[in-house]
Amino acid sequence: MSLSWLDRLTLFIHPQRVVLERQPWRGALSQQSAEVAPPAAGEADWQPVLAAAETLLKSAGKGSALRIIVADHLVRYTLLPWSEMLTGQAARLDMARALFRNALGERASALDIALDRPAFGKNGIAAGIDRQLLAGLRAAAKARRLRLNSVQPRLIAELAAQQTQLNDGWLACLDFGWLTLAGVRDGEVASLRNHRASTAEPAILAGELAGLLAAESATVNGKKVLISTSAVAAPKLAGGWETTLVTPVAGGAHA
Repeated sequence: MSLSWLDRLTLFIHPQRVVLERQPWRGALSQQSAEVAPPAAGEADWQPVLAAAETLLKSAGKGSALRIIVADHLVRYTLLPWSEMLTGQAARLDMARALFRNALGERASALDIALDRPAFGKNGIAAGIDRQLLAGLRAAAKARRLRLNSVQPRLIAELAAQQTQLNDGWLACLDFGWLTLAGVRDGEVASLRNHRASTAEPAILAGELAGLLAAESATVNGKKVLISTSAVAAPKLAGGWETTLVTPVAGGAHA
């Protein structure tokens, strides 16, 4: 009798590489990966990512529990400022849609928007992922009879993993050609940046991070920076910043 339904799977979705991590009920963790082809003419950036994910999931044992983490390249974020007028789910969702429309225009209509759990008096985060990508991932999981427990943007997963270390300070996720930066003040997210980096070169990327931190420093008390990256050492930042390297939630899925 197969016990694959006891396995825990984590699928890391990334524009360059998709990784399927398998933790069996007994035995060592293992990984499979698939490189992602560049989008063909007329393809959306997520379509080759989905194709690679579908290929990997074909090897998954039926009935396994599945968690999906999506790279920040494929996610759009917006900060939801606290307001006593926006405490309900519907009101917060309307605000998130308005903020995405303001930032992205018509492209916002393609997003499936998820909200974090509200906390009284604190800002929140809304995350948007292309709904066709999400539908494709859910369909691929259903085809293998997998139990899809969650789909998480990388930043949300990283913040959850580091919440005990970060009450006042910064979390920077450095990825191949991408930079995400969240500032946390008294336990709430006070600043949020998510954008394409000017380069994938580590030294130049560190300089870009330092510039963002200098520009945003007034929003957060303290100069502690947790840096989630696959690099072997945290980049040195001028200006008295205290940097600590943390293990990425997304394992080997990013560069």
